[in-house]
Amino acid sequence: MSVERFKLNHEQLNYAVSADDVRRLDGGDWGKAIIGQPRALEALEMGTSIRGRGYNLFVTGVPGTGRRTAVLRCLNAYKPEPLALKDYAYVYDFRSPLTPRALSFPAGKAREFKKEIHGFIENVKKLVAMQAESGEFKKRKEELVASWEDEENGRLAAFEAELAAEGFRIVQLQSDDGQTATDIMPVQDGETVAFEDLQAKAQGGALAEEAFSKLRERYFSHMDRMRLLFVELKRGRTALEQRVDALRKEALEPLVHAETDFITRLYPEEKIRDWLRELERDTLGHLYLFQGKDDEARPHRHKAPLSRYGINLLTNNGGAAAPPIVMESNPSYANLFGAIDQGGEEPGGDKAAYLKIRAGSILKAAGGFLVVQAEDLLQDEEAWSALKRVLRSGKLEIQSQSGPFGQAASIKPEAIELDVKVVLIGGEMLYDALYQADPDFQKLFKVSAEFDSSMPRNDDSIREYVSFSRKISREEGLREMSAEGIAAVIEYGTRLSEYKDRLSTRFSRIADLLREADYRAAKTGKEGIGAEEVEAAVRMRAWMSDLPEEKLADMIMSGQIILTAAGSCVGRVNGLAVHDRGYYAFGLPAVISAQVSPGESGVINIEGESGLSGEIYDKAVLIVEGFLRSRYARDIPLAVSASICFEQSYTAVEGDSASSTAVYALLSAIARVPLRQDIAVTGSVNQMGQIQPVGGVSEKVEGFYQICKRVGLSGSQGVLVPRQNMANLTLSRELMAAIRDGTFSIYAVSTIDEGIEVLTGLEAGEADRKGQFPSGSFNALVAAELRRMADTVKEYLN
Repeated sequence: MSVERFKLNHEQLNYAVSADDVRRLDGGDWGKAIIGQPRALEALEMGTSIRGRGYNLFVTGVPGTGRRTAVLRCLNAYKPEPLALKDYAYVYDFRSPLTPRALSFPAGKAREFKKEIHGFIENVKKLVAMQAESGEFKKRKEELVASWEDEENGRLAAFEAELAAEGFRIVQLQSDDGQTATDIMPVQDGETVAFEDLQAKAQGGALAEEAFSKLRERYFSHMDRMRLLFVELKRGRTALEQRVDALRKEALEPLVHAETDFITRLYPEEKIRDWLRELERDTLGHLYLFQGKDDEARPHRHKAPLSRYGINLLTNNGGAAAPPIVMESNPSYANLFGAIDQGGEEPGGDKAAYLKIRAGSILKAAGGFLVVQAEDLLQDEEAWSALKRVLRSGKLEIQSQSGPFGQAASIKPEAIELDVKVVLIGGEMLYDALYQADPDFQKLFKVSAEFDSSMPRNDDSIREYVSFSRKISREEGLREMSAEGIAAVIEYGTRLSEYKDRLSTRFSRIADLLREADYRAAKTGKEGIGAEEVEAAVRMRAWMSDLPEEKLADMIMSGQIILTAAGSCVGRVNGLAVHDRGYYAFGLPAVISAQVSPGESGVINIEGESGLSGEIYDKAVLIVEGFLRSRYARDIPLAVSASICFEQSYTAVEGDSASSTAVYALLSAIARVPLRQDIAVTGSVNQMGQIQPVGGVSEKVEGFYQICKRVGLSGSQGVLVPRQNMANLTLSRELMAAIRDGTFSIYAVSTIDEGIEVLTGLEAGEADRKGQFPSGSFNALVAAELRRMADTVKEYLN
């Protein structure tokens, strides 16, 4: 029976691009539009335009597909009308010093506000200085001071007179460390006498003990009165200062009010006006802070007396023509949400710590967009939880973080209300995983922009490839590419997409190929980059990664792995498997064998019994048994014990791409009909015997071709693939040449029967209405043997 009808010719497999097509489509300007991503672009446009809560964006796709470029282009194109950005600042809260107050301003107004407050402080300094030099103030102040000093001196003089009448005097004593203290000492013969001397006289009998005791009692009484007097004098001095402050306040209050009133009229926001009123009250209550350095009489002066009147400007959007776009490459908690700087002891202590508050990326992006790599963000669980909290509440709390020197400060800044849209960029399946696992995520990221890893191959996309190649060569100073070289690049893009009618959108990989082709051209002394240099770059990149492939092929050639690519054998098929290293994938043949005997065990999966198979492969083996029952055991019991094995396989087997191979081996073992060993097989099967497509088909075909090439191409060798995989066959130029020359073949089949005909050369045979297969057909041989096995088992059991 001829199997030529299943063989694919060169025209059916060809996906090459001609140099003429490249020349026809040359001349475009890459980057004017993003092609091949209509679904993602629609999602980006909708997500950026809707400012409702929860419409944050999650951009998914394979790295290198231009996700970041597309996001930035879409965000830069967003021009809302009107543009309502805000500036944010922290100020001292006069009522609650450890809770700095957050103020928001229209864009650019916060900096102006800071200048106004600075001008206000300087004006108050001048007013206080001028008022201190005014004759009226000096006169009234001197009157108050003189009055108090007269009273103070009179009370001290009266107390000293009482002491003198009692035989005591106030003295100043100096200790060994230089400290001076005020004390009271008895007076005898006009001279002060120490109590130690009087005590010695009392002990020697020169002074009566009773007289000494009464003297001590009077001493302690006078000391108590002196301490009380000094306290009262101190209070009087404080009262004097308060009267002077009241005098100063009375004179300056209308002037300070005029200053704050001028600023208040510039800022109509009630929260700002409320703070300005508190600023006025605090300024009038602390006018002494504005005095010059010569005022040393004021006790308890702060080291940084005016730090409480500073403005901590966190953001400044003055002059911005578009919403801010902030790319945060290191999304730690502090970088995202801000921090309170740590440092040594500084003037003002915690009360001035509000000046150390620093804005994070999310505040800098307020009114615009924050772009973060999702995988980086999720590594910091605290940052991820905090981001969701901000997006839920619309409020940002900047908190102090513990550092190497302990807690930064004990302040708790007021939360800032802000509107920000977050754009997360992540891998293909990350959005689905987070959506299923995190209910908050569902509410906060309502828009998913999915970037496809491939796009339709047409004139528009080919023109984009040509323009992109020209752009990279021009911008990076690479050698000029010929039309043939660009055609080879486009073919590489087709191979990356794994579809003949599509192109890969992973332009980063294309750019890498251009750079490596330029390197190859430089090594060979070429002035330009042609198809030969592009193919050499692809070939050398594969060669640098294919060491495991080469070692396995060597083991096949040396006979360590038993595999033959010629002749025929019963119950044995060369299957195909893909080894994926992440950055490089290759295919190699693997022997799949089957053994049968009469019995009732059914189909035994040796890999499954030994714990070396995955769930999908286990399912595939059950489907194989289901196919046998549906095809051959409708009228008789399936009385067979069969085993299926991946020979010389010592690692886990997963997937169903070898299930059709297992069926061919099993049917061959039952019918005792040999199968061709020069044809390798791949393909999944269902219970109806239909062949289903599989992944990695190009790598599998090329893997068997390389083995056959090393053994020696006979002209009969080839690969049996599912017909649905024809669109996925993007084969190398070398293999395409072998197919054109007839030294290697590819057969495409849709059913197990078609595959049997290719592998055995026999007619498969179709069952008639009674379920009987044509005599001499392959299926008839299988059915007859299964019936014989059923009779054998029945006879044995009886």
